[in-house]
Amino acid sequence: MVVREPIVTVDDEGRRLVWGAEGGPMTHYNGAVQVFVGGTGSRVVWTADFLPHEASAVIGPMLEAGMAAMKKALDGPGT
Repeated sequence: MVVREPIVTVDDEGRRLVWGAEGGPMTHYNGAVQVFVGGTGSRVVWTADFLPHEASAVIGPMLEAGMAAMKKALDGPGT
């Protein structure tokens, strides 16, 4: 699948990035990632909103793979 993902907004102060997606099986896609600092570490929240719902069979595994890659990169070597 090939899609174009234009950046909607970058909020450095809020540590938030929002993008959309054009092309592929969806009629609507909006994604956001934000980092929250707390305690001794940080928490990353990734939100994806898309239509049609039936695209979840394709998009769900992609999101899972993306989250796994993000976790591996953020946890660092040896984890």
